[in-house]
Amino acid sequence: MNIQLPPSASEFEHNPSSMHELSALLGNIGADVAFLKVLPKNANDKNQIYIASDFGVIFDLFDVTLSERGESTSATKDRSTPGKRIPEAVFNDFAWLRRDRIEVKARRVKAIIYTQYPEARLSGLQTIDGSMPPSLSVNFTKLNPDAKRLLVLARLARGKCVGLVCVGMSAGFEAEIKELPGFERAPACKRLTIEQNRSAELEARLASVVGRQLLGCRLDAFGQTLPFSGTQVCGYTLEHALGIVPNSNKDGDLFGIELKTHTKPKVTLFTPEPDGGVYAKDFTTFMKTYGYLDADGDYRVTGLHRANEVCSKSGLTLQVRECRQDSDGAVCAYPYNPKTPLTPKLDSIDVALIGPKGEVAASWSLERLMNCWGAKHNEVVYLTASKNTNPNVNEHAQGYEHLVTFGEKVMWCRDTTAEKLLNAINSGVIYLDPAPKLHATDPAKNKRRAQWRVNDITKAAHELYHHVEFRQITTMENMIQFRTQPEMQKSAHTQSMLFPDVEVEMDEVNVKI
Repeated sequence: MNIQLPPSASEFEHNPSSMHELSALLGNIGADVAFLKVLPKNANDKNQIYIASDFGVIFDLFDVTLSERGESTSATKDRSTPGKRIPEAVFNDFAWLRRDRIEVKARRVKAIIYTQYPEARLSGLQTIDGSMPPSLSVNFTKLNPDAKRLLVLARLARGKCVGLVCVGMSAGFEAEIKELPGFERAPACKRLTIEQNRSAELEARLASVVGRQLLGCRLDAFGQTLPFSGTQVCGYTLEHALGIVPNSNKDGDLFGIELKTHTKPKVTLFTPEPDGGVYAKDFTTFMKTYGYLDADGDYRVTGLHRANEVCSKSGLTLQVRECRQDSDGAVCAYPYNPKTPLTPKLDSIDVALIGPKGEVAASWSLERLMNCWGAKHNEVVYLTASKNTNPNVNEHAQGYEHLVTFGEKVMWCRDTTAEKLLNAINSGVIYLDPAPKLHATDPAKNKRRAQWRVNDITKAAHELYHHVEFRQITTMENMIQFRTQPEMQKSAHTQSMLFPDVEVEMDEVNVKI
């Protein structure tokens, strides 16, 4: 087939001869999983590219930010409801890969989610310089109606997406595509897995940290060691032990794997504020209606709020809800049904605190919650930490007040979904532990905090992730026992454990997600 491409097409269109060649290409850019879809004739930038009926296949793989793109105005399309808001998921880091392996950053690639069908479609394909793969243009599909194209969306560390298009595929390559396994959410779309060995690399780095008593400290912006004794001492000490200069990498991971430390089984997962209800409209009214006065005359709202249980302190009930129109057009709230697909109801779910009279005291849209939980957190390592008073008088006087030790047994978690998050809230595994304060006289001292927690992360992890594994990290000292070359022993004992820039963000004693 003679495919008609513009002269500049060769920089974006790829033509691998085999799956091995494609895997090698993706492996070299750091991808560990790729989403493959053979495109139909009408898939182009004008029509938007149909991805799947289940949006979760995108959300599970890539780092996206959910929002609403406005109301539907169509009065002619089947199942389209004028005035119904349309969710969209914008890729936070998307680039198109040229044939010379240069990544060209895209301007605003997004998946538009049409809940009424349901389906997710790819839109906004242009790069920051206004270019795009020509084979995805409407002009190309008109000139080459029978051309076979393969869209590849590759996942890199922290959910980054790199896209490429394969054209002029051989019969052998097409046969290899058909043999690949499909995604559970989208069986017609193929999954290509590329081994990156990141876990082994991270284990090797952690071997120099765990099981050692470390002075409570941190690095400053210039890489100099400073004593530290605040509530974040465990997180900062971990940064120091790994040679991480604060603010050098805001993503909070190593090799795309998130690190999270905790001194107790109870862990704060995230802290998004409500974006609905009385709280969002009038914080003062919310606090005075549902709070209590403390000894200083400040209003506080506290207490454990688990789904479908009235909190005795606030009188509020946490609920996961599905809001739908009834036959009369009125919007009614129904209990969340975990057995039905999420995509068709993506625009109708919220988590709310319901008052004694049925009023919505505070609510979190699904977008607000999902933006705190997604592909960025698909691989997380939880490290236990202990903090003790430093008995060395001289070191203590210099500000090194604590000794921090990280446990050799770590919990390695992989693969989470929006459904797992909602199910964990709905079942009470994740609960809300709010701590807002309305200061009596000074609004500047008001405090807004909504803490979503689990009582025991080692038990809750099985509800939050598909794969949970406890690993015993071989410490550097144990590794040295098996080494016989003196220069290797010397290196292990004398070299400082400083590694490439990575950042671990913390809130109190927990590394923040």
